[in-house]
Amino acid sequence: MLSAQEAAKQRHALRRDIAQSHREKAAATLRDLREQLHVARTRRNEALTTAKGQCRAERLALREKALARRQRALAELRDTYARERAEARDVCLLRKAQVHSEARDPIERAKGKWEAERKYQGDLRRIEQGNRERHRAVHRAHAEERRSESDDVVRSNVPADYQALWERVKSSIKGSSRESRTEAFMRYVEQNPSEILMALGDDSDRVVRELEEQRAKAERALRPLPSARRHRAPLPEAELDAAVPF
Repeated sequence: MLSAQEAAKQRHALRRDIAQSHREKAAATLRDLREQLHVARTRRNEALTTAKGQCRAERLALREKALARRQRALAELRDTYARERAEARDVCLLRKAQVHSEARDPIERAKGKWEAERKYQGDLRRIEQGNRERHRAVHRAHAEERRSESDDVVRSNVPADYQALWERVKSSIKGSSRESRTEAFMRYVEQNPSEILMALGDDSDRVVRELEEQRAKAERALRPLPSARRHRAPLPEAELDAAVPF
C-alpha cells in the first residue's frame, strides 16, 4: 500500500509524463502543419504566377487587337489620301494639257497653267485638311470606344472564369483614351491576385489560411504555461484514471 506522499509523487510524475507526451504530439503536429503549409504556399504561389501570366497575356492580346483595328483604319485613310492626291494630280495635268492645246498665245497658256496649278494646290490643301479631319475622327472614335465599352462588351471579351468577378466590380472599372474598360478590368485582376484565385475557383489560398490558423493554434498549445497556472491546471480525470495503476 502506497503512502499519500508516494501516491502524490507518482501522480506528479504521471502528470509530467502525460504533459511531455502531449507536447511531443503537439510538436509533431506542428512540424506536419508547417510542412503542409509550405507545400500549400508553394502551390498557391505557382497558381498565382500562372494566373497572373494568363491574365497579362490576355490583356496584351486585347491591346494588340485594338491596335490592329486602329492600324487598319489608318491604313485605309492613307490609301484614300494617296488616291485623292493622284486624282487631283491627274486633273491638274489634264487642265494644263487642255490649256496648252486651246491657247495660242504663250501668255494665255502661262496664265492657264498657273491657274491649273493654283487649283491643284488648293485641291491638295483641301485633301490634306480632309485627311487630318478623318485622322482626328478615327482617333476620337477609337478613344471613345475604349472609354465607353458597355458591360456586355466587356463580358464578351473577358474569359468565362472572370465573369463573376466582373459582375462584382464592374461599377468601379472605368476606361480611358489609352485603356479600354476590358484592359482596365484585366489590369485590376492582375493586380489583385487573391481575387484571381477566387475567380478561377482555386482553393489554394483558402487552404493556406486554414493551415495558418491550425499552425497558430498548435504553436499556442506548445507555449509553456505561467508557473502559477502550470501548478494549478489539473489533467482530465479520465486520463489520469486510465494511466494510474492503483
